[in-house]
Amino acid sequence: MRPQGLSGAPGGAGASVPGALRRHRRLGSVEGSMDTLTAIHTRRSIRDYEKRAVAREMIADILWDAAQAPTTPVSGPFLFHVIEGVARIADLGARAKQYAREHRSDAHAWADRSDFKVFLDAPVVIVISGHADNSESIQDCNRAGQNLMLSAHARGLGSCWVGAPMPWLRSPQTRSELGIAEAFEPFAAFTLGYAASVPPSHSRERPQIVWV
Repeated sequence: MRPQGLSGAPGGAGASVPGALRRHRRLGSVEGSMDTLTAIHTRRSIRDYEKRAVAREMIADILWDAAQAPTTPVSGPFLFHVIEGVARIADLGARAKQYAREHRSDAHAWADRSDFKVFLDAPVVIVISGHADNSESIQDCNRAGQNLMLSAHARGLGSCWVGAPMPWLRSPQTRSELGIAEAFEPFAAFTLGYAASVPPSHSRERPQIVWV
């Protein structure tokens, strides 16, 4: 089974090598695209978005890029749900906040902050789910999420990995409303859109390396 929402994306699980090469050539001309190393080192978490919509074709391409992540050998490892619309997403964010207040824990202190917006006024939210019975699904979804953020950045969009709504997304009522199949579990959620502002970059120290 291919990820939901990718039927319009170019290529496919059985795409031929020439087809894949044609697509790579096309990607080279995508406005805002960049090489992999530049994307890795210049990506930032965007928390301020323009209200303009993102074309569905571009979203489908980003999700197709996300689906290239390494996975465990299971059929259809990902299920992508795309939520669109600034007002609708803001309403869902308010509901996620209310859910956090009603299911209080120390980790939900943000639920009492009037300035905290769960989905950051973004025009698009993407939820990545994996097979509920696969113990490796969370890793699969996280790897796909990293691809998603790099692809979005390379294409001139911003994204942010949001963890606050995950308990709400996993609640039975929300799963039913969004159509998340019982066989799947939501493991990651991302905002997506055109950045209204970009935070300054901060240099990071080189990681400790132990050569064995």
